[in-house]
Parts: sequence; C-alpha cells; structure tokens
Amino acid sequence: MTRRMRWLSVFLCVAAALGIVAAAGEYDPDLGWLIYSKDSLYHRILVYQSDSVVSLRFGRRGPLVIQSQVDTRDLSRHVQEYSALTFCGLLYQPQPETALVVGLGGGVIPRELRHYYPDLKIDVAEIDADILPVAKQFFGFRPDEKLRVHVSDGRVFIRKQLRLDPVPKYDLIILDAFLGDYIPFHLMTKEFLKETQEILAPDGVVVANVFYDNRLFDAELRTFINVFPSCQVYFGVWSVNAMIVGGGPSVQPLSVEEAARRAAALQAEHAFSFDMRAVAARLRPGIAPERRAQVLTDDQAPVNSLRWQEAERQEAEGAAS
Repeated sequence: MTRRMRWLSVFLCVAAALGIVAAAGEYDPDLGWLIYSKDSLYHRILVYQSDSVVSLRFGRRGPLVIQSQVDTRDLSRHVQEYSALTFCGLLYQPQPETALVVGLGGGVIPRELRHYYPDLKIDVAEIDADILPVAKQFFGFRPDEKLRVHVSDGRVFIRKQLRLDPVPKYDLIILDAFLGDYIPFHLMTKEFLKETQEILAPDGVVVANVFYDNRLFDAELRTFINVFPSCQVYFGVWSVNAMIVGGGPSVQPLSVEEAARRAAALQAEHAFSFDMRAVAARLRPGIAPERRAQVLTDDQAPVNSLRWQEAERQEAEGAAS
C-alpha cells in the first residue's frame, strides 16, 4: 500500500467515525478533498478541505460558487471578500443592538458580528435544517442565547415577526440567502423588501449581497431604490459580489469622504481583522440602474422581465438599422 493510499484509508476511517458522508477519494482542484456530502431537502451540501481552508458548496453543477469559506487556523480571517463587505452596513448604523441575517451558510457573518459586538442580539433565518450542524461542525459556528438560529424561510420568518405585538425592529438586516448561484426570487421582490422595511428601525439598514455581473443586478437595484428612501452600492474587487444598502427614513447617503471617516473610527474602535477603510473605499455613490431595468414584483418573475427587456432591445436595434 502506497503512502497516499494509507493516508486515504486513515482519512476515511476518521470520516466514518465522525459521521461524515464522503465520496471516497473525490478531489476538486479548486477546493481540495470532499470531506462531507449530504442531500438535504433543498441542497446537495458539499464541504471541501484544502490544507486549513474549508469550503461550503451547494451542488456540483453550474458555475463554481462557494457559499462559505473559513481558515481553520484563523477563523477571524475573511477568506471571501463578500463577508467583509457585508459590514458596510455599520458605516450607517455603527452601534446596532439587534440584527437579522437571512441565510446561514457556514455562519461566518453572524459569528463575526457576534465577536465584534458581544452585546448584539442576532437572529438568523435559515430554511435548511441540515445547514446548522454543518456550520457548527466544520466552520466554527456557535449559537448562544444572543445568537439564535431559526429554521425558517426568511420571508416566512419576517412575516411571523410582523404578527408580533409589538413588532420587533432590527438595526441591521443582512440578506445573504443563496441557493447555489442565485437568490430565491421571493427574496428579491418589492413586496418582500416592503415587509423587510416594516421590521427595520428608522435608523437601521438592510444590506443585500448580490452579484453585479448580470442584468438582474439592475432590476435588483431598481427594486431597492423603489422601496428605500436611501440606497447605495458597494462593489467587490476580487469578486463579483455587490452590497446594496437600503436605509430607514433617518439614514442619509454617504459621500466617499464621510464613509472613509466613519470607517477609520470603526476600525480604531473594533480592530476588525479586515480593514473597514477598504470596505468604505468600495462605495460607488453615483451608481444607478440601467434605464430599462424593471422593478421586481411577486407576480413578475425576473426571467420574464428580462425577456421583455431583450425584446425591446432587439426592436430598438431593428428600428435603428
């Protein structure tokens, strides 16, 4: 038996002892060894490890989209750019007391919020009951009395909150619910954002993690602008992630200079493992959606609206020729 085969045999024995369902010897050149695989009600959950970096992915098909990633040697390091970018909401609300995160994944965002804001009360809405054990086992996530995970669709959870008396208000809401490489449509519409707005504190902000490398981004931005009185965007540099920030009625847009000033103050106070000033530098105040972008609504699927936009474009090109 070769050394590699002996190592693999030991690895599989340990994996079996830990209850890990793994494909024997499966290796991905980008992510490393597959150490966990399970078909849940919503996903094929895959966990890979390369040296000390552990990655979460949903399914093998389609473009490579990593849901969460941690360095087990240093959990405070933000391996993915987008997780640090979500902290841009703190530039508008630097002292949140309550937060809601829609979508758990590996739990990096709520875990880091809990670390830097130890008194912050955080609710997490995660639709897939099989994700929480994965986040705890592989990604260092630990819920507690102030960090609670609710197994619920994000929109259903928000509607339940709206039925409470009094309705709870959140200072910071982060929308990070991805199914592979797309956001569930019912978490993108005008109606959903209006429901979200109803549980947002007047000086609170909603931060939505989206992709900016497709035409749907313009529709998402148009929808945010239609709902929130204040709306700005932060763009990733090493990724195609963007953060759309929608503010409550007391929130004012930031200039690049003001964002930098607030970032420096936050960095000095909390000593983030990433540089908040670099996050602030991703702000693009003048960004506006493409003129023909439509507001997304519950009764209008984005595939249809984008199809109409394409038909309009072809008609315009035909008229011009």
